[in-house]
Amino acid sequence: MAGLSPMFLVCLIAALNCASVGYDSSMMSSLNISDVFQARFNIDSNIKGLLTAVQNLGAIVGSLFAGSIVDKWGRKGGILTASCIVLVATALHSTATTRAQFFVARIVIGFAKAVDIASVPTYLVELSPPKHRGFVSGLYWTCWLAGAIISAAVGYGARRVEGDWSWRIVCICMAAPALSCILSLFLVPESPRWLISRDREPEALAVLARFHGGGDETNPLVVAEFRDIKETITFEKENSFPTIFAWWKAFLSDKANIRRGFILLSLGCFEQTVGSNIITFYLDDVLSLAGITSESSKFAINLSQNCVAFVIALIGISIVDKVGRVPMLVGGTLWSGAVLACMAGLTAAAIDSAGGRNAIIAMVYLFQVGYAMSWTPLSFSYCAEMLNFTIRAKGMGFYTIFDSLVGFFVQYVIPIGLDGIGWRFYIIGVVWNIFAAIVIYYTYVETKGLTLEQIDNRLHGIPVDQVDVIEAYDGNKPITDSELGKPVSEVAKTPDTKTSEAQV
Repeated sequence: MAGLSPMFLVCLIAALNCASVGYDSSMMSSLNISDVFQARFNIDSNIKGLLTAVQNLGAIVGSLFAGSIVDKWGRKGGILTASCIVLVATALHSTATTRAQFFVARIVIGFAKAVDIASVPTYLVELSPPKHRGFVSGLYWTCWLAGAIISAAVGYGARRVEGDWSWRIVCICMAAPALSCILSLFLVPESPRWLISRDREPEALAVLARFHGGGDETNPLVVAEFRDIKETITFEKENSFPTIFAWWKAFLSDKANIRRGFILLSLGCFEQTVGSNIITFYLDDVLSLAGITSESSKFAINLSQNCVAFVIALIGISIVDKVGRVPMLVGGTLWSGAVLACMAGLTAAAIDSAGGRNAIIAMVYLFQVGYAMSWTPLSFSYCAEMLNFTIRAKGMGFYTIFDSLVGFFVQYVIPIGLDGIGWRFYIIGVVWNIFAAIVIYYTYVETKGLTLEQIDNRLHGIPVDQVDVIEAYDGNKPITDSELGKPVSEVAKTPDTKTSEAQV
């Protein structure tokens, strides 16, 4: 784990932005439990679904601009933008007096989520060392759970406050993670790949050396990565297209891009449909269906199950670089399906007994074990790994559009389905999860231990044993001044030992 400590600090700070999104998700779970909130806005199962799902519409709109924001202003610029939008959404949520204003607030937070997903996972996978990228990038959605825990705790405490402040306090506190992220951005560097794309090679090399080579700019991995990144970005710039139609035609003509597109679409679909939306947004309906009606009990379960998920997610990101992405996704999907099957049986047969209700509560926690271990660390980081530099930010925006479309449909349908067909709704999830596990096992690419450029080679069909980046890019040969973008005249005036050695 050498060299991971500074990486851990940097990426934990960056992932604070995701805690804002996590806070929002668990906030809606708390508000859906709150009797005062439901009475204030006259909430029924139809409105509950719309209020929860409408943030996906904002994410769809935001995704149209997110990639351009992150590419133009940098990965840090995207993170800052997302945090500022969260503050605007906080003001709208906490001051809402009409259902319409709350709808607008939900759309705004969805816009922030889109920019967040385009910037943070992109930033983390581009900055993290190959051997620890699963751990580092997995911190993103793990910090989503940290925000969810804070939100659930605030909701549990605020329930004792009388009147509208019992839910307004929950909304106001959404600003805390976003403010923390804004203040912390001064402590983190920009992505080395983005720096190279802006002709800032010396800065990029320094960042790579600090986080991939223990500060040594002559480290073979650092040298090879620098050359690989620069060559890839230069090639992509030289082969850019004048119009979006030309780009799209070229994109579809590449089999690797077809595979990328399939993985993005299927991953976005599976992430929303393996069952987490039921537990995350509609815990109130799940518990009510099981015969658990106490508001205090629901708040306590909501808080504790998020704590369990956070601990399990930390375990997940600690083993993902050893186990691999594909085995963890397959295992987590099958586990989630098995838990949904148990929930269906228990809800159908045992809701009239205390033991049966306790068993259903246990299933909520067991679901989080499987989902948090696998999908929490990988649902966005794996997607970012699949994309090359030129399309990474925009590709994450595209992923968010599809993910949000599916999310809108699923989050709208869940309360209606639970209300209409009860425990049978879980059976649909069981069958779907089996199908998803089969697709993932046979079609997804394993990425553990590879650089982002090596992953690109794997998508083009190059075997793992033929993508040694150090050998391919002369990792043991020092970087010359010309490679760092210095003018020839400057190199001539101040000869460098590395240059002389390289020329020998």
